[in-house]
Amino acid sequence: MSPLEITGLIAIILISAFAAVGIIVAIPIVRLLNRIRFLVDKLNESLIPVVEKLNNTVTGLNSEINSISQLTQSAGSIVAQLEKIIRLVRIIITGPIIKLISTGIGLAGGIKKIASKNKN
Repeated sequence: MSPLEITGLIAIILISAFAAVGIIVAIPIVRLLNRIRFLVDKLNESLIPVVEKLNNTVTGLNSEINSISQLTQSAGSIVAQLEKIIRLVRIIITGPIIKLISTGIGLAGGIKKIASKNKN
């Protein structure tokens, strides 16, 4: 056998060994890739409904926040109207009460003066 034939034979043996090692290594890698693909498919199937539920929840939450905002605005409007009513009642009632009290005090003072003059 010539050195060229020996080199060719060694090259064929090495290439065969590398091919066998490559096949042995490739089989678990292919299995791993299949498992990863399966997990990604399952995750995709379960993630889509979760995202849809989350979207519905956020939509409902936005609706509730809008109604709370409207309630807050209504309450603010009611408070403003009550402030106006209280001011008006204060003006309407306070003025006459002060006048009545002043008149009552004046009359009481006048009655006391008249009573004291009558005693003397």
